[in-house]
Amino acid sequence: PPPPPPPSGASPVLKERAQGVPPVLFVGNHQLYGFSDLPLVVEEILAQRGALVRALAHPVAFSSSRTTAGANATATGGGGGGGGLVDFETFGAVPVSGKALFKLLSRGEHTLLYPGGVREAFKSTKRGESYQLFWPDASESADFARVAARFNATIVPVAAVGAEEGFEMLLDADELLALPFLGGRVKEGAARAPVGRPGERFVSPVSLPKLPGRYYFLFGAPIATGGVDARDKAACAALYSQVQRELEEALQYLLSKRDADPYQEVLPRVAVEASWNWGRQVPTFRP
Repeated sequence: PPPPPPPSGASPVLKERAQGVPPVLFVGNHQLYGFSDLPLVVEEILAQRGALVRALAHPVAFSSSRTTAGANATATGGGGGGGGLVDFETFGAVPVSGKALFKLLSRGEHTLLYPGGVREAFKSTKRGESYQLFWPDASESADFARVAARFNATIVPVAAVGAEEGFEMLLDADELLALPFLGGRVKEGAARAPVGRPGERFVSPVSLPKLPGRYYFLFGAPIATGGVDARDKAACAALYSQVQRELEEALQYLLSKRDADPYQEVLPRVAVEASWNWGRQVPTFRP
C-alpha cells in the first residue's frame, strides 16, 4: 500500500528531491545486538512523515543461511546476530557498503546508516560500553560524510537508548572466544560470516532477556552539507566528527532525561495506559 500522507505542518526536510530538497542521511547508534534499531526508526518515520527511508544493514541479515547462523548463535553464542529475528528487506533495507550508500543518495533516496557496525552492536555491557559509539577514526574513514557532501544530503543524527537494559549479559565476545574448545568453534563460525567492514569480528555476546524498559529516540537538528567540498579530506573529517559529537551528546541527553521519567519501568506505564483503554501512550519529556 502507498505510504500515509505526511501530517499537516510536517518538516520540509523529508520532501521528495524532485521538489528541490536533497536526500536525508539519518545516522544512528547501534544498541546492543542492533536488531531493533533499524525497523523501529524506519517504521516511525514512515508513520509520522510518510517518507520511506532505505536502511543499510549488515550483509548477514540478507544471507540465505541466516536461519542456520541464528541456530548456531543459540548453541554457541556467536555468529548469528539478529538477522533471523527481523526480515530487514521488509523495511526496504539493503546490504551495507560504500557503493550502496553512494547509489541511494545519488538517486535522492533518504537513507539510514549505523557507522558503528558490528563492533557497536556486539559491545560489552559488562565492560561499561553501554551506549558508546565505536566508529572508525575520522582520519581513517569519513566516507559517509564525503558521500553526503557529494550529493548535498542533509544529515540527521538519531540517538536511541533503552534496548541495552533488556538483556543480562553472561559472556561478552572476548570471554566467549576465550572459552576452551567452544571459543575456537565460535571463531571459525565468525570467519565464515559475511563481512560488512574489513577486519570486523562477527561474534555475538551471550545474554539472557529481561523485562524490557522504555525506548527513547531523539532526532537531532539537521546538518547541511552544501558548504562541504567532498574532495576536501579535512573538511569531510570535520563533518564526520561533528555528526559523531552531536550523536554522543544526544545519547547523554536521553540518558539524563530517562532518569527522571516516572514511566520508565514497564508496570507503571502499563497501569496508566490500561486505565486509558490503551487509547494512547503515557507522556514523555519534550526536548
